[in-house]
Amino acid sequence: MNSDDPVSRRNWLGMASAASLSVGFLEAQPAAPSGTAAGARVYSIVDFGAKGDGKTLDTQAVQAAIDACNRDQGGTVLVPAGVFVIGTVEMKSNVTLHIVAQGKLLGSADGKQYHAADAIPLRGDSTLGDGNVGLIFGVNADNVTIEGPGTIDGQGAQFRSPNRGEPPPSGRGGAERPYHLLFHRCRNLRVRDLNLVESAFHSVRVIQSSFVWMDGLHIHNRVNGNNDGFHFISSEYVHVTNCDVQTQDDACALFGSCRFVTVTGSTFSTRWSVFRFGGGNPENVTISNCIIYETYGCPRVWLSSWTN
Repeated sequence: MNSDDPVSRRNWLGMASAASLSVGFLEAQPAAPSGTAAGARVYSIVDFGAKGDGKTLDTQAVQAAIDACNRDQGGTVLVPAGVFVIGTVEMKSNVTLHIVAQGKLLGSADGKQYHAADAIPLRGDSTLGDGNVGLIFGVNADNVTIEGPGTIDGQGAQFRSPNRGEPPPSGRGGAERPYHLLFHRCRNLRVRDLNLVESAFHSVRVIQSSFVWMDGLHIHNRVNGNNDGFHFISSEYVHVTNCDVQTQDDACALFGSCRFVTVTGSTFSTRWSVFRFGGGNPENVTISNCIIYETYGCPRVWLSSWTN
């Protein structure tokens, strides 16, 4: 560029920035050419048949995209703008599930669209008897990421009985209710920049997993009983940062023998306890720089069912 060029340096930089954004990977066609490096492809669920109209059941399309991504050694599964109704889907190794700002995964109000993850035991550690049904689950999966800035809505009110003794509208209640996210024995798990709202049960449940990062999450979970925010069981190297959590039950429960856990820079409000420990031997847990407000029920830190 010389002094005779009619485009100023400031304008040139602005145009260059806009151009680089316009060719971002999420704007690319999801079915990349066969020459694309393994792990670098983007798989739009729409290309696998998802409708996103808020009515059609898109479970099979989402699962097909995840399966294809996993078979191709990983990449990004894209949830574009729209409301995609799903039942239970399974995350797999080396897959990033990216939900755009106007994208939503909406849990089906039909309880028949969910199933238990049979590989997750219901006994052998603290609180495993709570159930093994997830809207999105992963078992023995490595390098899994679920990220926003979109939304996962569990429609939790559909799993609450209107009156004692009556079945909930979904036909699925108690320990058969689905969690937003359920992971068992996973490694390198990241959940970030998401809105997680109205789960039927706990929002994020992580069992016997290692190297776990929860960052930038907004959890609003106040439509049903046992509406925990985070529920970690015997997991290690767990880090919760920059999260805003509003729950009906425990905001951040650490059961079993969790260790090497940091919780920082987050806000918590709950109708019950904020931090709850029990059923094992937690070690090396640090909670810092957090705001706790509008907490009702039991004390803010509840230690129960210690083994020693």
